[in-house]
Amino acid sequence: MKTSYRKHLSRNSGSALIIALVILMVMTLIGLTSMNTSILEERMAGSMFNRNLGFQAAESALREGEGWIASQSVLPDVSNDGSSGIWDIRAADPDTSNNLGWWDESTRGATWWGSSAVPIATSSSDAEWIAGVFAQPAYVIEELPPIAESLEVGKSVDDNDIYLQVTARGVGGTASSVVLLQSTYKW
Repeated sequence: MKTSYRKHLSRNSGSALIIALVILMVMTLIGLTSMNTSILEERMAGSMFNRNLGFQAAESALREGEGWIASQSVLPDVSNDGSSGIWDIRAADPDTSNNLGWWDESTRGATWWGSSAVPIATSSSDAEWIAGVFAQPAYVIEELPPIAESLEVGKSVDDNDIYLQVTARGVGGTASSVVLLQSTYKW
């Protein structure tokens, strides 16, 4: 009887080890997949945070530009380089034949915005300074051409109305989290 028991053990002793190794390998794969999923979710949360920060920065620049317009008792002359505070809408677009807005042009990156737009703050001592962003938000104001129909329901066009477009650029915590916002302002 002892010999049959030993034969039975010698046949089954390797299968337990193989089953344990397979279970260990499956658990390792599940652990690695969970870690990769967690890392991906962490990156997505960081990207969403940066995007939201960029949106808030652009929103503050948009409000700053609209506030500047509202504070003007007389609008300055429109200029081709924005030096007066208001751009001619045709001057801002380097290539009108490509059906892209000037803000989508490849030449309108961080360098252009840094030199041509109006920043809401220039130093960290300014009250409007936004901490934690890659670049301080800025805005551009353009005079829109006269319109044929009123933007307000039930109202006729007034020839004295001037419509201005405010384009704001905000950047979140990284250079790749750029947000552009636009509004139309009736003056």
